[in-house]
Order: sequence, then structure tokens, then C-alpha cells
Amino acid sequence: MYSSGYSTIVTAVDIQFGAGCGQVLRGAACLKKNMLDSYFLKEVDDEQVALFEFNKGWKLSGIQKSYYNCLVKELGGFGTDPGKFIWPTSVTMTLDGDLAVKDSGNEQIQLFCSEGLYKHRFSYGSGPVKGLGDIVCIQDGLLLVTDGSKAIKVFSRDGEMIHHLKSPDMDWNHSYGMAILKSNDIAITDWTDLGKMHIIRIDLRMSAITRMYVMDGFHRPEHIAVNKREEMLVTEGQLFGKKQGSCLKVVNKDRIQKKTTGPSYENRITFVNPSGVCVDFDENFFVADRGQNYIVMFNPDASLVALVVTENLEGPCTDV
Repeated sequence: MYSSGYSTIVTAVDIQFGAGCGQVLRGAACLKKNMLDSYFLKEVDDEQVALFEFNKGWKLSGIQKSYYNCLVKELGGFGTDPGKFIWPTSVTMTLDGDLAVKDSGNEQIQLFCSEGLYKHRFSYGSGPVKGLGDIVCIQDGLLLVTDGSKAIKVFSRDGEMIHHLKSPDMDWNHSYGMAILKSNDIAITDWTDLGKMHIIRIDLRMSAITRMYVMDGFHRPEHIAVNKREEMLVTEGQLFGKKQGSCLKVVNKDRIQKKTTGPSYENRITFVNPSGVCVDFDENFFVADRGQNYIVMFNPDASLVALVVTENLEGPCTDV
């Protein structure tokens, strides 16, 4: 899920399987962009709506009431042709402003320009478990890809695999979400019952992982986002079956879990399968729930919450 200004981009998929046979019965895959506009510091009455709605220069620092919930653009569609998706599970923005989408169904990375036009694609190889993994862009424009294996693949934007980073010290089972910290370290989740988060440092000149720090205390952690305070927001979802979690955990810069949000929040929302998470320019954060088919927006300290996208979503997931 990608948030820029007042718009958010999510990958969406709806795949149903036949009982016991893994047969795909129905599929719909696309990349969707929803416009989120007019957020306010507090709940406002009808007379105040007109005043704030058109004050586009107002600095956001707190709530989040959405007066627009409309689908702006939809990219792709179900299929294997260029520009089509089977199971889009992650999206990031390149340094050139293009969208790079990881399709776990086609095992392809596809790039689109900022207007949504297809540019090109390349294969990232197969992973041990369909649906796992992430894609992020680092400072020099390279794309880092996880696919559920014990390695990180590094690609140029043209699709050349430059590095295959792996360490004998890696004890994760299934690599999943990634986020780049201010220090350029990389946080990676391990999608298992007793899941962990690994914070690693890489040296691309040596094609090596040079440092690793491991955090325990997670259950099926999925995606990660990082805010300006170097706090990590980690979703715990239920990709395959009922799992403990259904929440968002906040880890501070000292690597200490300081807060858990969910499964329920003030009797207003209930997470079923929180998957994607991202942070906007004003430190508000969004959580996509593929079980509830909605996107929830919180203010920076999670004291206020609002449902901001409730329509035109089918299994939203991923982050940036």
C-alpha cells in the first residue's frame, strides 16, 4: 500500500480455492488507487465541513475524517499478459516515480509509469510459499525482493539480478515484509507462528549481509512501515487460516514493542486480517485489512481512527 499526499495505492486480489484441492475457482487482480481527501484534526460539524474541505494548505497532524471515498484508477486485471496480474501482493515506488508491483501469481515484477501505463516486466524466480514476500526500492534505485525464502534478491530496475544475499546466520523460515530504516538497515519479518523480525545491514560491494539483529514476540508478522521517529509498525495477519494476532504492533527505535492496536479498537473497528501498512507525510498511518476489505487511517499516536476506504476493494494488501 502506497500513500502519497491524499491518495493511497493498494494491491487488491480475490482468489478462492476449492476445498481440499487448491483449485482456483475465481480470481480478480488489479492495482487500485483511491482518493482520500479532507482529513481534519477532530470530528467537525456540518457547518465546518465547507470551511476545511477547501483549505488544501492546512497542515495535517491529527484526524482523519474522509469526505471522499472514490476509486480514481484501476490498473491491470486478471491474467498472464503484460500488465495483468494473478496475485499482486506488494508495490513500491522507484526513484523515477514508477510503480513496481510484485505479482506472486505470475512470479513477475511489473513496472508502470506514474500515469499507470505498463512499461516492462521481469521474473524474480519462484518462492517456497505463494503470496509471501515484498519489494522495496533503496537509495541507489535497486529493487530488493523477498519471496518467502532465506535470501534477499537484488535487481536493477531493468530486471538484472545483481545480488543474491544470504547468510548462514539467518534463521528465519519465511521472509515476508521489508522496510528501509534511516540508517539504511533493512527490517524483514519472518512469517511463522513464533515469528521474528530481523534487522540486517547489507554491503552490496561485498554482496554480503554484515550485521543482523533479531527481535522475538510476533505471531505471523507480515508487512512493516517506518515513521519519522524510526518506529516500526508491523501488521500481524492471517494469510492462510486463523492465526493469533490480527493487530498492529509498534516497535520503537530502541527495538522495544511499545504498543499493540487491535484486534478491536474502541468498538469502532475490528481487524480480521490486517495486511498492509504505510505512513503518510504527516505521520498518519493506514492499515489495509484484507479480511474486512477496508482501509483504516490512524493519527500519529493512534488516539483517533477513521475508516477511509470501504468500497471497491477485494482483499487489499501490501505496503510501501
